[in-house]
Amino acid sequence: MIYPMNEARDYLLERATEYHIDVKWAHLSPITPPGSSFEYRSVVMNLDWHRPSEIIFQLAHEISHVIHGDKGDVYYYHACFTGKESVEYKANVGAVKLLIPLYCQDTDIQCVNSANFMQAFHVPHYLSSVVSEEIKKYYVK
Repeated sequence: MIYPMNEARDYLLERATEYHIDVKWAHLSPITPPGSSFEYRSVVMNLDWHRPSEIIFQLAHEISHVIHGDKGDVYYYHACFTGKESVEYKANVGAVKLLIPLYCQDTDIQCVNSANFMQAFHVPHYLSSVVSEEIKKYYVK
């Protein structure tokens, strides 16, 4: 299932509101990544990002930084995500956890596919085992 960008965006904005996170949208250079600030409980997203299909996952990632209290005002999207102890990896895992309920809601477990989830939200391939685990957790709860 592929979600329209507006539906996914609105879903994530609702999660941000629940956590008292302010999301700002700005027209920036197409290569300027989004950023977040735990101190200011805010996220800045780039409306002109050169790969618009990545914006939903980026938004979830930046919200995750603030939820988890990551210190430091800006975390760049191009940073290394693969070290499982890195702040960026953990923000990506948090992004997956934020998006799983949207993807799985009102869907029978037999119809859920982790590859489709990853494609729909442009999740990096190295997170495939995380996606599979989080989908299983969603249906076990």
